[in-house]
Amino acid sequence: MVLKALVVGDMHGQLETVWKAVEEERPDLLICTGDWGDPGQIAPQEYQSLLERLTVHTVYGNHDDMELLKALRNRDGSPVLLPHGEFVEVQGFRIAGISGIWAKSHKKPYYITDEEVVAIAQKLAGKNVTILVTHGCPVGLADETPKGTHGGQRCFLDAFKIVNPKAHLCGHLHKPQLRQLKSGQFVLNVGTTALGDYAVLKISPENVSIVKRIAQSLGRSEVEVL
Repeated sequence: MVLKALVVGDMHGQLETVWKAVEEERPDLLICTGDWGDPGQIAPQEYQSLLERLTVHTVYGNHDDMELLKALRNRDGSPVLLPHGEFVEVQGFRIAGISGIWAKSHKKPYYITDEEVVAIAQKLAGKNVTILVTHGCPVGLADETPKGTHGGQRCFLDAFKIVNPKAHLCGHLHKPQLRQLKSGQFVLNVGTTALGDYAVLKISPENVSIVKRIAQSLGRSEVEVL
């Protein structure tokens, strides 16, 4: 069974591109790397409208209604928010997520420390996770900022190595980019869907491939068919 997945992130309350992509791409599944919007920016009814159309799995970032995401369920009863340390199985492939942004403390509810990221990853080790979703990015892998600096963290790189997924999806840095590795794995930063960025994947238990990337925030419409 091959599924078509739409990958979005960093909408910050603007879902126009999400709905347009859902209509145009007709995906089976929507995967979000977080930052749907701060509490109050997106009405619960709009989330429900999406859930009536397709299955949604997401992590939260630093601009999300965390309590609302925790309460949302897909039509099959599966959680919309990917639980830490567990995977969700979707027609033979496994998806797992680590929510939050890196910090040294818990001053904010969406902060997550190095130790916590690694502990979550260790629970997923050896579980044949197909796709790992995080809001933060692994340092050195698809973590370039719009200013050209590196904005990733070592803990998310450690998580990538420990979980060993076929694909690692991230966001937060608002710059679409792709890093393909010799191992056949890839790290995809979807960019910011608020400015039109998204990607389309084909997923099976054996393989994950990118069939399209739209990178409007780079100043052009870029479609990549692999």
